[in-house]
Amino acid sequence: MNSVVRDRRRGRVPAAVLLAVGAVLMSTAAAGAADLGMITYTTPHGKSATLNQPEPGRCYTIAGAGTASNLSLVGKTAHFYAHPGCKGAPVAHLGRGERKNLRFASLRVDAD
Repeated sequence: MNSVVRDRRRGRVPAAVLLAVGAVLMSTAAAGAADLGMITYTTPHGKSATLNQPEPGRCYTIAGAGTASNLSLVGKTAHFYAHPGCKGAPVAHLGRGERKNLRFASLRVDAD
């Protein structure tokens, strides 16, 4: 009877270890995502808006007209474009913690 109990415990230990390792990996991934920060901007209608956790290298077709801020927590530069789809040369660049009055139709944050 003792051997059956021991076998069950052995099966539980690896499962518990796997669960613990998975939890650590998931929390690390979530912490990395949380470090991206956000871009705040004013819409053409005068409303405040926020782009949370912008994915580096991805183009966001969003329009802004007014104050924009780069609240990046990882030091990424945000590039603002006059045209949708991040076409043409950027009309402005905002480094970490910078703020400007801008008119834009899309933006991209530096890729890794």
